[in-house]
Formats: sequence, structure tokens, C-alpha cells
Amino acid sequence: MKNLVTLLYMISALVVSVFSYNCYSCSSRNSTTCNDTETECLGDRCMTAYQYVNLYEKKVNSIYNGCANESLCGAKGSGMVEHVKFKFFAHCCTGNLCNNQTYEPPEDDLTPNGLKCPYSFCIGTLKECKSDKEINCTGSMNQCLEYRATLRNPDGTIANYSAKGCTNSDACQYNFDSKIAFQEIHRALLKCW
Repeated sequence: MKNLVTLLYMISALVVSVFSYNCYSCSSRNSTTCNDTETECLGDRCMTAYQYVNLYEKKVNSIYNGCANESLCGAKGSGMVEHVKFKFFAHCCTGNLCNNQTYEPPEDDLTPNGLKCPYSFCIGTLKECKSDKEINCTGSMNQCLEYRATLRNPDGTIANYSAKGCTNSDACQYNFDSKIAFQEIHRALLKCW
């Protein structure tokens, strides 16, 4: 019996070692680099996620390294509302400590795609941000967006935002889960059409 227990323990240790890998792990809210530590992950995939936000011409670039969130692998979200452009993407890789490379986001496609959306941006309210402005959407931004939420900004301050503009299906499908620099505290509305 003791030999059977020892054998089962050895097999389970082998299974764990075969199906777990280490990934670099860190997060930086206002930089494209961070100090990595190693973390053990179930499975063999690691992830690097980047977020780029241009708010009133102030650029905030952020990074997350860690175990792969399979639902985000390959996601490329982008959007444009008045005074704000954002994009994020998540790159997943297979293998031990494979997420040690720098990735650049895809270039912006500025070709108009025929879609026009309402265009507004308000700070300090969760009510509808009304405007008569429209924007010509470009590239893969194939949906209109209305978003209202309370967010923690990269500098730690908290503010309410209400905005309308263009986005792509990834940004709506993933419900902005890959936000790094801007942390959603309370969502009042996310609507894409």
C-alpha cells in the first residue's frame, strides 16, 4: 500500500509539472515596461496585454504580464470618442516564461469605413453626454459606442465619464476587461450598436 501511495504521489507530481508553466508576471499602469517576477500558471500559456490611451493629447501606455486569460488571447480593441482614443491588445504565447518580449500595437487604420456615430465626451457625470457632433469611423471600428462609468485614473483620482463614439467588436465583446491604467469601479452603461 505504501508503494502505491508513493507511486500515485510521483504520478501526480509529474502531471503537475507537465501541465504547469511559469510566466512573467507584473503590471504597470503608466509604462510599457514593468519589473517581472515569475508566477506558476495552470496550462502552458502566458499573456502580455497592452493598453494605449490618448486623453486630451496626454498618452498613457500600460502593460500587464501574467498567466493567459484564454478569453482575451488575440483581442484587439479600439475606440474613439471626443478627446479620447484608446486601444488594447492581448498577445498569448505557449511555453515556460514565453511572455518576455515587447509587442507593439497594430498601426491605426485611418481609412473611413462608412459608419458615422454620435461623438461626445463628458467628465463628472454618469448621465448621457449629449452632442450634435458625429464622427466618421475608421478601420475596424465598425460599431457605435455609448459608455458611462466611474473610473480610477492612472494617477489614482476617481471620476465619472460619459462618452459616445466609434469602437470595434472586440472592445464591446470583452467589455473593456483588459483595461489596465483606467480601472472601472462602477459601470452605468455599455452599449454598442
